[in-house]
Amino acid sequence: MSDQSADARSFVATTAEPLRRELLAPTVIAAAGVGVILAIASIDAALRGPWLDEFWTLELSDSRKGVLALIREGWMRDAHPPVFNAWATLLASLGVTSIPAGRLVSNLLAAGLMILAALRLSRRTPEQAGFAAALLLLTLSLPQAMESFALYRSYFWQMTAIGTLALVARHVAATKADLDWRGDLDLAAIAVLAIALSIGVHYVGALFGGLLAGAIAVCAFARGLRRWTALLLATTALSSLFVLASIALQMPSWLAEFDHSWIDLPGFAALGVLASLAIAPLWLNPVPLAGLWPSRGQGQRDPSRTWFVAMLGTVLVAGVAIVLAVHAVQPIVVDRYLFAVPVLMSALLAVPAARIAQDRWLFGLLVAVAVAGAARPMIEAGIAPLWRENARTIATVVAGCPTTQVYAASGWALGPAAETRMARREDPVFERAYRSLAAPWGYPVHVIGQNGSAQATPGACPVLLWYEHTPNEAEDDLPAAVEAAGLTGLEGTRLSVVRSATGFVLRADRLEGNEVSRLP
Repeated sequence: MSDQSADARSFVATTAEPLRRELLAPTVIAAAGVGVILAIASIDAALRGPWLDEFWTLELSDSRKGVLALIREGWMRDAHPPVFNAWATLLASLGVTSIPAGRLVSNLLAAGLMILAALRLSRRTPEQAGFAAALLLLTLSLPQAMESFALYRSYFWQMTAIGTLALVARHVAATKADLDWRGDLDLAAIAVLAIALSIGVHYVGALFGGLLAGAIAVCAFARGLRRWTALLLATTALSSLFVLASIALQMPSWLAEFDHSWIDLPGFAALGVLASLAIAPLWLNPVPLAGLWPSRGQGQRDPSRTWFVAMLGTVLVAGVAIVLAVHAVQPIVVDRYLFAVPVLMSALLAVPAARIAQDRWLFGLLVAVAVAGAARPMIEAGIAPLWRENARTIATVVAGCPTTQVYAASGWALGPAAETRMARREDPVFERAYRSLAAPWGYPVHVIGQNGSAQATPGACPVLLWYEHTPNEAEDDLPAAVEAAGLTGLEGTRLSVVRSATGFVLRADRLEGNEVSRLP
């Protein structure tokens, strides 16, 4: 270790303890707020109903045919890097096979790793403890974070990874000592894991992870932190090579099977999505803006803030520009693919928020607003049943008339892409979904695949046709919905429908004698 690094560490050691005592109160307040936010998120994750993409997670983690077969027939045909699929497969091998359990185990771990990273980095640079606490609060209370926590997908991992990488960026911009391979293994591990996940979990999200990792490396090099520079560049390069290798291996399947894209957002609307993601942290919690008040910046000149803001600002501008340019050629803008944007904006807001960390009342207000923002969706709308709503509707009908026949079809059958290979590709996932949703209620489901057919026999009990993931207003033409499913035998029946937020259940009742006599 150089003399300069030794002096820097000595300085930190002599000043850290008083600073830690000064920041104890806001740290405790922030910890309480984070605990409440995670409790709210966990309740939602445990009780919310499932949806299509989560059944894809179950499909791509089912290794009953062998891991090699799963990799060949599943991961290599997916539209995402294999990292999260491998993680879900590991959880499945350990007995985590339900969607609610997967959400809780996976996302609580991701949140825990981000919190641990904040604690370890704050211990090395105590003056950044307020920033770390604010970033945790602002990130975890985002509507996008609360939504992603209740999904068994990779989106929450993507958000926590980019948030942790922002913590690393703040540390590299502020530290006075280079990385010590013997004493800083925890910091090195945090940086490696944050970069690897922010780049390797999602192809669109990888853009922002790669840009931020590169920006941190440039900052480290400019500040003379050679070992940090080497670690950052090496990890970024290896993670990028992994992503390129994944694309190369998956590309043949994409060319063969991905003959339809459901993303058709016009360019101006895509810009609106990105803008809404960028301003979300600000309208959700404007309290950090109090830190911009001139009196709170007096005597606190800190070049590291300039470095940090420049890094994140550059990444946001460059990332958004690249996304819009790619979208003009091949539509890719979907809000959940770009959750790195509100996280990076939260990191920028955490800079002025750190200036109010020692003001208990003002920082307490920041925590209160964060908790209120996290709780608001559940208070306003309750816990969404999603695909479980129609399953319960059918269960009620079957309970009242046990010989009810239940059929189900893919929502693709009702859209313009019904004849595509993409539609047929999702048949196994829809079948898994319908059967697993019906299983707790004990009724059988006959699933009709794309281009399939089935013959129903109306009797004393109705015939039900279950559709999930349907286009808006698809239930307006019930005869067409029956025909699209390939279901026959319902001629001369009375058709009705029950619509839910995610799909509908079509009901066919046999006409009584007086009703038949009135038919033309």
